[in-house]
Amino acid sequence: MFFTRLPFPRRAQRAASATVATGAISLGYATAALASPAGTPADAGDLPAQHSETTQTAELTVAPISADTEATWGGAEIPEVEVTPLWEQPKQIAKARRLASDPEVVATAAVHLRADASLKADSLTIVPEGAELGTDADAVTQGKFTRVYTEDGLTGFIATRLLDDYVVEAVETAATTTTSSVSSTSSSASSTVAVSGSYASIVSAALSQVGSAYAYASATPGAFDCSGLVSWAYAQVGKSVPHSSSAIRAAGTVISSADAQPGDIIWSPGHVSIYLGNGQQVEAVGPGSGVQQTSIWQSSPVFLRY
Repeated sequence: MFFTRLPFPRRAQRAASATVATGAISLGYATAALASPAGTPADAGDLPAQHSETTQTAELTVAPISADTEATWGGAEIPEVEVTPLWEQPKQIAKARRLASDPEVVATAAVHLRADASLKADSLTIVPEGAELGTDADAVTQGKFTRVYTEDGLTGFIATRLLDDYVVEAVETAATTTTSSVSSTSSSASSTVAVSGSYASIVSAALSQVGSAYAYASATPGAFDCSGLVSWAYAQVGKSVPHSSSAIRAAGTVISSADAQPGDIIWSPGHVSIYLGNGQQVEAVGPGSGVQQTSIWQSSPVFLRY
């Protein structure tokens, strides 16, 4: 194969090269224009403000939380704890029986044994008149009530005004009583006359107060408790008798029922009265009953002489 080189001036060659380069540059701009999407600026800062991109944040609204009265919160329910009442606890029952075996007080009337020191408290039982009750070494009082213990093992409270001191004394034997009461006929007769005259005044004084009201710890005409009536009646003849049933029992001389005469004192746990003879007595019975003449109702009365 044969090639023929045509003659080509250098000036014309440079001109042609420039023309080709210029076309390439134009072609480059055209390519760039085609590569850039229509309407997309090369610099967003050159756009008017209304065309700038903005970000809008939606306003967040939170509804308030309120507890419904019937709502279930889902927490575990607290179980009810059963507490054994004091008077039902084994150790407390044993303590009550132990203290009641060495009584310190007696009930002066039938009364409720309350679970607490209040008239509104539940009644555990009714303590009969004359019931022997224990207390703490130093009696516990709350307001107008005293804590006591029963031989049945109960612990509760009784109004202090319905309690009286109790002292256990050895009862004289029948032989001792008989020996001390025996004397010569002449001295016995004179003694009987002297005693009868003095004791008749005691009986008269006590009977003059029949109808008086009952008032705890009172020994004033018109208002008495049991030992108050006895001590007042004896005071009318110049005899000093304690204002306490237990103290009267401790200081008096025990006599047999056969030797008892009007004016002697009848004692039973927590109660005293004045013997009238023929199975009768005068006594301050209790709240609501006052001073009355009654038949001897005590099952095992002790007769005392001062």
